[in-house]
Amino acid sequence: MPTNIHPDLKIYEIIQRFPQTRAVFVANGLGTLVSDDAMRVLAPFLTLGTALKSRFINIEAFIKMLEGAIAKEPVIDSPGLASMEAQKDLSFLGLMPCGLKMPFSRAFSQFLNELQTQEGFAIQSAVEGNVNQELSYYSYVDTIESKEELPDIIVSADFNVFLGHRFYNSFVAPGHFTGYGELTAGPNFSDTQILDPKNEYTILCVNPLVVIANLDKLETRELPRTWEDMLAPEWKKSLIIRGGDGFYCHAVLLPTFKEHGKKGLEALANNVLEGLHPAQMVNRIDSNGPGALYVMPAFFADRIRHQDRIKVIWPDDGALASPVILQVKPEKKEELKPVLDYLVGRQLAQILAGAGFPVPHADVAAEVQSKPLKWLGWDFLRQNDLPTLNIEIDKIFTPLAP
Repeated sequence: MPTNIHPDLKIYEIIQRFPQTRAVFVANGLGTLVSDDAMRVLAPFLTLGTALKSRFINIEAFIKMLEGAIAKEPVIDSPGLASMEAQKDLSFLGLMPCGLKMPFSRAFSQFLNELQTQEGFAIQSAVEGNVNQELSYYSYVDTIESKEELPDIIVSADFNVFLGHRFYNSFVAPGHFTGYGELTAGPNFSDTQILDPKNEYTILCVNPLVVIANLDKLETRELPRTWEDMLAPEWKKSLIIRGGDGFYCHAVLLPTFKEHGKKGLEALANNVLEGLHPAQMVNRIDSNGPGALYVMPAFFADRIRHQDRIKVIWPDDGALASPVILQVKPEKKEELKPVLDYLVGRQLAQILAGAGFPVPHADVAAEVQSKPLKWLGWDFLRQNDLPTLNIEIDKIFTPLAP
């Protein structure tokens, strides 16, 4: 299996994605770098290349050992969703952003295995990549009439149907689904008021969208500093955002429309060269293909091998914060308390932050925890029916985009 391990990856990220590689660090005298204390304090910031160079260890040989450990001992992932109808039998369904599915699935599987072994507590669960279900699953949810047709705990990503008026009026307002727990947020969450003041939705983390500049394609243009900068005519046919087959990422389109209206969407569409999946963006940059600016989750930036060719721009007005949201049936809170406590707890939060996803935990240390975020706002989310608004946005944006 492809691992894409390279010297610029953080040690924390390697261990979280491939926990079986910890033994390789220990066997080569690097156990202190992957100890519990180091994983909290040092590993989220220290790259593999820096650690190996400072200890005069051959980087290519060490990466081969890591890849050998991964091939020898694959980690079991959580099962996927067997069918739309099967979700009613689940205690937990997770629809995760692409970059988070693997680290979350593995951590959650390990937790459930330990919970069953130690306490005899077992649940039925499924974890899917959100992009796999973005069109089919969310349209199916819009047909559901009863809460019994839905899982007990739902974790979903992006500005989706669970934030829409139909689901809200049918399931949230009557109290059939709610948030869980109260968190003490750090500055990047509290400053932009990302946590739901009504606690009807719990934010587990956000997927931060940043800008990656291919320096070889800038020509004489200066790097943008804000999201508004990228609407300027000088970037015509120079931007690549997530999309394809007539679909474009609403986590980018929604804030553009909120702040700049129809003219902002038109300016953005004129500047878009192409819509790609973030993994395709990484390959495009590595091959030095067309495109000067790429809007992608920060998670994928570290997967670009030609780091010397790029500049990661965390805009001054904040990375676009696409939410990962937890909802639970209130009557299931006590029964599923061990699972819920894990989902909102510090242990998982540290894993999510280490993977590049900011969390609303003031006591979690990671590189992304101190960087600004740009949030749509709960007033905007509640006042607008997102599925309807997204359709209106698409009518403006899609005819002008490639």
